[in-house]
Amino acid sequence: MNIPAYSLTEIAKHKPCPERWARVRALKLGKGKITAKQAVKAGVSFDDLVWAASVIAKADPEVESRLRAWLADVAARVLHIFEREHPADMRARDCIIACQRYARGEIDAAARAAAGSAAWAAAGDAARAAWAAAWAAAWAARAAAWAAAGAARTAAWAAAGAARTAKPRDAEQRWQFGRLVYWLSEERPKFWPLPDKQQTKQAA
Repeated sequence: MNIPAYSLTEIAKHKPCPERWARVRALKLGKGKITAKQAVKAGVSFDDLVWAASVIAKADPEVESRLRAWLADVAARVLHIFEREHPADMRARDCIIACQRYARGEIDAAARAAAGSAAWAAAGDAARAAWAAAWAAAWAARAAAWAAAGAARTAAWAAAGAARTAKPRDAEQRWQFGRLVYWLSEERPKFWPLPDKQQTKQAA
């Protein structure tokens, strides 16, 4: 996989919000092409990175594939929440696996969409405390890239909801931010491992 890198001039063509763009331009990013890792090191925020990657993904299959892979990771990280409450329901897990396979070019869009529809149905069936993984997985399979941020945050908030404090949510968001940078900056990134199904059953 090629590491994506873009200049500010290329990103400006996508007409970013003037206020946010002014903040980004004030950072010491240089005039050449920069990677996500370099951008974040200079001070680019999570929201700004998601926006930039999302608009670039519309014309860059490599970035689109990496964004889908990132969302599959977000869903995989909270899959245990769904499966703890619904140990026999494989729809969310199957969707995440389909997203991973699609990102690797192993299945076509029709197969990915079918898995996404099943996960979407699972999200509607799941209990309030357990729907995070199915929701994120459904978005990962079906939504446009710009919806990525909302889906990821939904998963984080649901995963941390029991604590009812900002700290767990903030920690989850930091993980998501770091994971996004990882997917956009590494030459050979690896998917976040799915929880062992047998362990999930034992914990239920």
